[in-house]
Amino acid sequence: MNADPKPKRRWVPVVLVVSLALNLLIIGVAVGTVLRLKGGDHAKAPPGFGPALYRALPKDDRKAMRSELGDLHKKGSKGRTQDFEAMSQALRAVPFDPNAVETLLQQQAQATANLQGALQAQWLIRVTAMSDEERQAYADRLQDVVKRGPHKHKKKD
Repeated sequence: MNADPKPKRRWVPVVLVVSLALNLLIIGVAVGTVLRLKGGDHAKAPPGFGPALYRALPKDDRKAMRSELGDLHKKGSKGRTQDFEAMSQALRAVPFDPNAVETLLQQQAQATANLQGALQAQWLIRVTAMSDEERQAYADRLQDVVKRGPHKHKKKD
C-alpha cells in the first residue's frame, strides 16, 4: 500500500456549487422568458391610452391624421432640438441656475400638451363623424389593441 494518501481536492466542491448556481440562473432566465413570451396576463401591461386610441383607428384615418398634424410635429421636433441645446447649456452653466432649467422643462411640457391637445381634437373629430356601426367596430378594434398590449415594433401604419 502507498503510505502517502492523495491530497484532498478542495476546489471540487467549490466548482460544483458554482456550476449548480449557474445552472439555476440559466433555468430561471429560461422559465422567465417562456412565461413572458407565452403571454400570461401578469406579463402584459396595457398600451398607452393615446397610442391605443390611434392604432385602433382605420388605416385611412391614421394616415390622414399624420398628414394633417405633420407640420405641427415637425415644428415640435425643431423646438425640441433647440430645447435640448438650451438644456445642455443650462446644465453646464456655472453657477447652476435651477430656474432656467425649470423654465425649459415647463416650455417642453407645454409643447407636449399642445401636441397632445391637437391630436385629441383630430381624434374626436374622426370619432364624432363615425356612424354608430363604425364606432362599434372601432370599440372592438380598441379592445383588440388593448389585449395585444404595448406595440413592440416601431413601424408606420
